Amino acid sequence: MNSDKLMEEALGDYFDSLLTESEPEPEKLPEVKPATQEKAAQHMEPQTKPLEELFAEAELRVAAVAEAQPVLLPIKELPEQAPEVEVEVKVEELEQQVEEQEVEVETETSLAPQEEPTAAEWQNIDTDNDFQVLFFEVAGVTFGVPLTQLGGIHRISEVSPLFGKPQWFSGIMIEREEKLSVVDTAKWVMPNQPFEPDYKYLVMLGESAWGLSCEKLFGTERLNRDDVKWRSTPGQRPWLAGMVKQKMCALLHVEELQQMLADGVDIEGH
Repeated sequence: MNSDKLMEEALGDYFDSLLTESEPEPEKLPEVKPATQEKAAQHMEPQTKPLEELFAEAELRVAAVAEAQPVLLPIKELPEQAPEVEVEVKVEELEQQVEEQEVEVETETSLAPQEEPTAAEWQNIDTDNDFQVLFFEVAGVTFGVPLTQLGGIHRISEVSPLFGKPQWFSGIMIEREEKLSVVDTAKWVMPNQPFEPDYKYLVMLGESAWGLSCEKLFGTERLNRDDVKWRSTPGQRPWLAGMVKQKMCALLHVEELQQMLADGVDIEGH
């Protein structure tokens, strides 16, 4: 509270006393001369404190407030804060540093030498202990094919030759809207011999479209595995599974023969 406020309060109290104090009824006085009238007017003035006394009281209050000892509140010490340091970051310098780090980080990896894929290991055909074989003849040579690997037998009809194919490839024969690849078996087995067999049948190899031309069919026979001299290694004739001892004829390895025909090579690998 300051001195101005105290002065305002004192003035307020003074004007309030003027407004709230009841005025006494005026006494009926006989008419007198002007001198007596002045005395009567003085007698009718309200009994209030003079303005000088109110100002004096206000000054006393101000002095009392000034002399009063101020109340000191405890001051809490705030923790010191580290001064803020302005750091100027240059984008160009950062980008340059990142680029240098990317250039420096080089991973040296030694690649192991890649091994060339090796051909699948040759495996001979797997048959039951007793199995059936179909025998057929080409240019006086007998061949046998296990019935489990026989795709069927067709009579040779019209064969359409194709250009750019090996000499042992006779052409395409249509059988029930299916295109069959006809092989001149004699030229495939004996490429340097001038044979002109009279082919009548087409012996199909497995589920493929390849068929071996033949002149005669000798029917099927039941063989025991002991009746065959099986080969353990492919040698230069992977198409040969073994030799039937009693007939002295070749037992065909159908899967290997299909692969050779698909590769376009004859019995000599040409």
